[in-house]
Amino acid sequence: MSRSSSLRGRALRSVRSQTAPVDPLDLFDRAGTFYRDRVFWEHPDEDFAIVGLGAAWAFAASGPTSVPEAAAAWRSDLHDGVDLGTSADEAPWGAGPLALGGFAFAPGDHGPAPPWDGFPSGKIVVPELTVSRIGRETWMTSAAMAEAGTDGARVSGALKVLSDILAATPERADGRTAREPLVVEAFSAEARWKAAVRSAATAGRDGAFTKVVLARSLTVRGVRTTASQVLRRLRAGYPGCTLFAVAVGDRCFLGATPERLIRLRGGEVTTAAVAGTAPRGATEEADRRLGEELRASPKERLEHAVVVDVVKDVMTEVCMGVVAPAEPELLRVANVQHLSTPLVGRLRDRLSVLDLVERLHPTPAVGGFPRHAALQWIRRHEDLARGWYAGPIGWINHAGEGEFAVAIRSAVMSGSEAVLFAGCGIVADSDPDQEYAESALKMRPMLEALGAAGA
Repeated sequence: MSRSSSLRGRALRSVRSQTAPVDPLDLFDRAGTFYRDRVFWEHPDEDFAIVGLGAAWAFAASGPTSVPEAAAAWRSDLHDGVDLGTSADEAPWGAGPLALGGFAFAPGDHGPAPPWDGFPSGKIVVPELTVSRIGRETWMTSAAMAEAGTDGARVSGALKVLSDILAATPERADGRTAREPLVVEAFSAEARWKAAVRSAATAGRDGAFTKVVLARSLTVRGVRTTASQVLRRLRAGYPGCTLFAVAVGDRCFLGATPERLIRLRGGEVTTAAVAGTAPRGATEEADRRLGEELRASPKERLEHAVVVDVVKDVMTEVCMGVVAPAEPELLRVANVQHLSTPLVGRLRDRLSVLDLVERLHPTPAVGGFPRHAALQWIRRHEDLARGWYAGPIGWINHAGEGEFAVAIRSAVMSGSEAVLFAGCGIVADSDPDQEYAESALKMRPMLEALGAAGA
């Protein structure tokens, strides 16, 4: 199927067709030598995955308003002029053309400092080649800035590129990384981070805020694995999470997040308030006990309730018939369990998924509450370049629908080095030792996937 839209005197043409089954992660792996820009997105337990290669169209922002700027660019360049064709001709939700990308946690504070070289405050791209696996179907979309060219020629060209990539040798770590011993370095140091937690708890007791999220990082040197190998391990261990990766040259931001920010599909808006954490138990009985303690904890319930209230208020502003359970559920992944409250509503206005991202981000789950006071405290006390960590990451289609997740449980990889991130919600009665242990627990999946769990 062919689509075209007017773009400042140029035309973005895209051709979409079904193709033979392809594992998008295998494609992401093999395409490293073909494309500088690669994006990967997957819900393993939903059998849904997308890989985007190259950039037929791109928008990058450097200021504090990157999300609304991206929404405006998408609306003017990709949405208004798209020929939607007939409804019978539509492909499944998640097939191209799509714009994929992400945004910094706090775009106004984001700079080019390491490890975030190549990651601006916000960026979305329409890939030259997009492959979507949706259940048993695989859809391929090729896109280019062009004024001429037949659909058949473009499909044939895309199929040739796809064939060449799949015939390529997968990326191997041994040939490109230093054979040095694994070294793990914490930033900030444990004592310093605990002191910051203590200071935040004191500020909470003094009424500065109800909750603030404090993050820290680990740097792992001597990594002998590739981003694709890390993703395969995360896929196997955390199938209920959203896997994501944004590669720019040899630098890749990737992770497996349990937290959906927003999904807009068929006019239905779904999100989830996720906050409050406990470890998994070694036995079924221990696991159940830890979950019950999590549900009963006043500290964890307060942390969770703050997120629910804010998310529900935003949903009520833009949706009809918002539904949320009265009590939180337990969201269990391999290493931790969270309090989670799903929310569903019907979109009232003509808004895109990016418009909803702008309203929601950052939720108290990754920033704090009240938002302004918490973010001000983070700017003054968290000596860490969050970059895209805890920012929105996802995709939007030609109709303005799509999905964004919160980029937590994540790392930036570059050569033989990786920088990992984790954060904890701090309230008035937070204990520094417990919060540090929780942050270490949240980093464990990525450390294990990097082969650094015992370093």
